[in-house]
Amino acid sequence: MNEVIDLRKRVSLANAACYDAEGAREYIDGAPHLKHATLRDLYAELVVELFETAKKHTSTPRVLDLGAGEGSVTLPMLELGATVTAVDLSSEMLATLEKKCAAHGDRLTVRCEDIEETLRNDATEYDIVTANSFLHHVPDYLSMLRAVIPRLSANGQFFSFQDPLKYVTLVPGTRGFDRLAFATWRIGKADAWGGIWRYLRRARGEFREDSPHDNAEFHVLRDGVDQEAIESLFKTAGFECRIVPYFSTQSRIFQPIGAMLGLKNTFAFIASRKSS
Repeated sequence: MNEVIDLRKRVSLANAACYDAEGAREYIDGAPHLKHATLRDLYAELVVELFETAKKHTSTPRVLDLGAGEGSVTLPMLELGATVTAVDLSSEMLATLEKKCAAHGDRLTVRCEDIEETLRNDATEYDIVTANSFLHHVPDYLSMLRAVIPRLSANGQFFSFQDPLKYVTLVPGTRGFDRLAFATWRIGKADAWGGIWRYLRRARGEFREDSPHDNAEFHVLRDGVDQEAIESLFKTAGFECRIVPYFSTQSRIFQPIGAMLGLKNTFAFIASRKSS
């Protein structure tokens, strides 16, 4: 038990190390899973669970980190002892990732390319494929996940974290509480009126292809990420699935209140290939 707790601490510390620079503070402020200790602890618990499961089948798990960014998955997995292929379109972020993971460079491969290109051309079978705070940025995440499945080994696992639940599946009142929490946080930020205008525009169903905000926030335009469709996709392919719902908001005031009330607006997802 103490060994597992120690692993969780290592994951939490590694995750925090990815975003300790001064320039990352603004990003963290808008990323609840990095901002709140309770969500970092949940993340660490699930990452350790994934790694320990993979270790039952191989001494050095192979991890594919999709949308790796600055390394919130890559660094913890390297710290635990995995080999990692980190993929992202941003060369700047990957350069930062490489610096932070320099001590584990012999087990790290970095690819600056589109995720679709990776899944199409990489024939490697991975023990773990991850997508951390990523699916809600992908226009057709179900097609992407169909391409992920062949890349998973005989005992492979897929893991995603920090995606908004499909709005229609939320318990009544949760969506309103979530919007109130977001508004109280957003009103004090830069471009507050622009954010309010975009919210009202989207509420009318209006999407603008020339808006970088719209193109980065597909989940708002399609009312969340469909966790049930993702589960169905993996179950059809012969995987055992687990949806882990939890409450997540940028507001430091509303986060503990929502959790105390037992509200769920966000989810993690784990799919494990069934042993034959």
